Amino acid sequence: MEALQKQYAELLASQRFREEDLDPALLERHIAALSTSPFLAGSAVSIFDLHRCEHVYESDFHKALFYDPKEGYVGVRIHPDDLLQVAKNGVAGMRHVFLRRNPNADVKSFKLIREYRALVHGAYKRVTEEFQILETDRAGNVWLALSIVNLSANQQPPCKVTSQLIDTRTGDSFSPLDDLFDREEILTPREQEILQRIAQGRLSKEIADELHISIHTVNTHRQRILAKLGVDNSLEAVKYAWILGILDD
Repeated sequence: MEALQKQYAELLASQRFREEDLDPALLERHIAALSTSPFLAGSAVSIFDLHRCEHVYESDFHKALFYDPKEGYVGVRIHPDDLLQVAKNGVAGMRHVFLRRNPNADVKSFKLIREYRALVHGAYKRVTEEFQILETDRAGNVWLALSIVNLSANQQPPCKVTSQLIDTRTGDSFSPLDDLFDREEILTPREQEILQRIAQGRLSKEIADELHISIHTVNTHRQRILAKLGVDNSLEAVKYAWILGILDD
């Protein structure tokens, strides 16, 4: 967990905020909208400020759902057996957004949905969390993040941590994120170069001629790209790579 905490801190520190770019009125409007929404009255809602590195809003239902009879309100306490996996896919999701290479990507369209067990009224229950970005600053730094937690409809064992990254514009979803967690780079520079050309509609022979390599080498790279991204074909690889910010528009 120490390594995860270090990476989490490094990701947060990789953003450079300027106070003048952050409008407190935006936060107040979000809180007002969330706190009065009848659709969220039965959900545990919170906002995390990535500049201040703290929760700046937790709904009344959030405080009620995660109230512990012995200790009072303690926030979200994840089951010890789920904690490592939840931390890994959380950091992996942050990495995909923060370290994206496509500055034009609209990160507000990304949604992370995951299931895990959390302490609810003194007993561990499976919950579903939807996590998405509310606001970025002018430089594209992620400022405010929204979390909506509900009890899962499925409380039957076995209990398994799940995670999906969804592009809400297209409906594309990819899971699990943490398969790529331990890789400093998801694709090598050469694989990125080839995938970029695939995205541009190039055939293997055209790519081979442009890069002065054999068709066999190109096809070998293709297979490695599919395996690394966990997809079945080049079209899915291009979609996934775009969502993760690996490819340029």
